[in-house]
Amino acid sequence: MSANSVIQMILLSAVVLACWLGALGMWRMREPTQVLHYLSLPTVGALALSVAVFLKEGSNQVSWKTLLIAFVLLAMNSVVTHAIARAFRARKIGHWEPRDGDPFEFVRDFRDDEEAQ
Repeated sequence: MSANSVIQMILLSAVVLACWLGALGMWRMREPTQVLHYLSLPTVGALALSVAVFLKEGSNQVSWKTLLIAFVLLAMNSVVTHAIARAFRARKIGHWEPRDGDPFEFVRDFRDDEEAQ
């Protein structure tokens, strides 16, 4: 066994481990919003998978497509997680906007400062 194939096996084991840890974490959480934290683990596995494909195939079309898919999963993961969290909140309280007393960070609109001057 070459060193390259050992590294590939380690990376593929990391993919399997990340997916199983994500599934186990999602299964063990009680709140729906806690489950969302474990959605990112398979995405980390996709990045490890793309590295393993690069080691096996070299720099060719298959490798770059795998890397592109991993980056798309990484980018979509935060968007989808935010949308799901918003849907959970809308279902729970009837709307997604913050209520009085909800802790949230307020970002000032600098256009208001320009209009005031």
